Amino acid sequence: MLPEKLVLLTAIVRRHKASSVLAKLMSTGFFHPVDAAGLSGSTENIQPLKQGFESARWKEIISRYHYITQQTHFVPSYSDVPASYIEAETSLQEIQENLNGFFEKKEEILKEISRLQPLIEKNPIYLPVPTAENFTFIHSEIGEIFPDKSMVLETLLSGIPHVVIPGEIRNNRLIIGIIILKKDIATFERVKKEIDWSSISSDISITDIPVEQYRKKIEELKAELMIVDSRIQEIVQKYAGVLSKISVSIEIYEKLVQTKKLTVMTNMTMFLSGWIPEKESQSVSELIQKTDPVCYCQFIPAEESGIPQEEIPVNIKHNKFLKPFELIVQTYGIPRYGYLDPTLFVAMSFLLMFGAMFGDIGHGAVFVMLGILFLWRFKSAMQQAGYLMVYVGISSMIFGLLYGSVFGIEFHPLWINPMKNVSILFRSCIMFGIIILTAGIVLNIINNAINRKRDAVLFDKAGLFSGVIFWAGAALAAAYITKAEGVILKILASLLVTGIVAIFLKSLFDAIKHREGVFVGFIEGVLHIFEIMMGYLANTVSFIRISAFTLNHFSFFITIFAISDMIRKAGAGWLSWIAIVLGNIFVILLEGLVVLIQSLRLNYYEFFSRFFVTGKYIYQPVVLKGMIEKVDEYLA
Repeated sequence: MLPEKLVLLTAIVRRHKASSVLAKLMSTGFFHPVDAAGLSGSTENIQPLKQGFESARWKEIISRYHYITQQTHFVPSYSDVPASYIEAETSLQEIQENLNGFFEKKEEILKEISRLQPLIEKNPIYLPVPTAENFTFIHSEIGEIFPDKSMVLETLLSGIPHVVIPGEIRNNRLIIGIIILKKDIATFERVKKEIDWSSISSDISITDIPVEQYRKKIEELKAELMIVDSRIQEIVQKYAGVLSKISVSIEIYEKLVQTKKLTVMTNMTMFLSGWIPEKESQSVSELIQKTDPVCYCQFIPAEESGIPQEEIPVNIKHNKFLKPFELIVQTYGIPRYGYLDPTLFVAMSFLLMFGAMFGDIGHGAVFVMLGILFLWRFKSAMQQAGYLMVYVGISSMIFGLLYGSVFGIEFHPLWINPMKNVSILFRSCIMFGIIILTAGIVLNIINNAINRKRDAVLFDKAGLFSGVIFWAGAALAAAYITKAEGVILKILASLLVTGIVAIFLKSLFDAIKHREGVFVGFIEGVLHIFEIMMGYLANTVSFIRISAFTLNHFSFFITIFAISDMIRKAGAGWLSWIAIVLGNIFVILLEGLVVLIQSLRLNYYEFFSRFFVTGKYIYQPVVLKGMIEKVDEYLA
């Protein structure tokens, strides 16, 4: 529940050992570097050396490597053996020499395909009409007429030399080409008016090459492209091993540059700093001393580092079940170092709230199937969302059994029918709210106790005395409803008064201490108590929304089945089933979203607001693939 304890490593090593020390630290998998220059007082006596950490030679290697891998879609296999600079340079030069000819050929083929493909997509009309500009005495023209005018055209042109080349009919118009002598253009202009001749539409493409030739040419180009790609892949596979080694070298170089920028260099030494788990202090000390026997190491507990607590990174480790619930917690904020991680509590409360408001076996099964689909189709964060869907689906199915509902069809419940046992449902939700608020108070007390905030333990809005007011008030309300009598009421009343008096006196003493006056202290005390009591009342009542949305869920089904019955009585039995199916889809989509929002709201505003303290950073070590013994030799 508490984040892993961290210590701040500060070390000074000789400059010529800098790369080896950093590489070995990163190869451990748990070194989170921080900016050594930013540590107050740590570098005040060190004169930093201004220098660039990036090498022009390695930047050229990286550029050439990325060019080759992007062109060939090469994915390196795992390797913990890096390539030296000389090996990387000579290998990449050799690979490029072998590939460049194929890259150029591939580019030519792709350009030709991209030129021909649009011609086919436009569905051109084949019309072998020569371009008039190529001839001195011949005039050619392409246009469109109504098909029944073609014979009239031949008749009108019978007095002059001509050639008519008919094409296809598009949009009830015949595309046609005419070849005549230039001296007869005036005659042809008169003919055009008589046959309603018009120029072809701009969306019609004409070609003097048969379309099949284009298609055949594209197929030939694609076949040639496959051969070129095959040759490229053969070359890449030949050099796959060395390319994988180069990828390791690039990773080492880039991460070393990234980490060195956070160090302070002098002519002779390097000052580095970073977070590591407390339990790894001894092994890290031995690792650094083994690499550079003439070194200085110091391990400062995070709490004593002088760094603000909210800026200390938080190392949170969860098992596979709890991992998806990090999405819910981190949407609200990152837990602060030294404070309790609420993920386990959120997992329980969120699933209970969602299931209670969306209790139906059929709808839960739909969520489970959607979650499985997400797990199958996606990775990373979306995969975690898939697990979350599976979990809420299972919760909905369990509550569906308790309520006796599957796709709105009711059966004998294992617990209650919400529509028939409204009072039990309301009381259960209030009790659940009291439990959640109690958990928030307890977690807040623990957080403040861990961080030695004694006043907050007792007098915080979610402190011990506020909790006493809440618990005694809730118990008195229950006693009043059940008409309980006797010594219990006196004890509860005494506890309530004790909590009120304690918080009032604290406000009064604080006002006197800060010289604000007794009257101000009195007003602040009254307002503070009023705020606490009204806040807890409102927070508790807020959990009634769980029962409201549960009833809303069942009310939807009453409406859906009523509409279905009306349709069935009207004589359209098959339509009644469609109404039920569509109604269930509507409930899953709309109410599923609403219930999700309400479950988050109750967690964020009623639960988290009691105890959650946010930080800024997640613990993110810089990790190398393998142990690097002679990193300087590889990168030199």
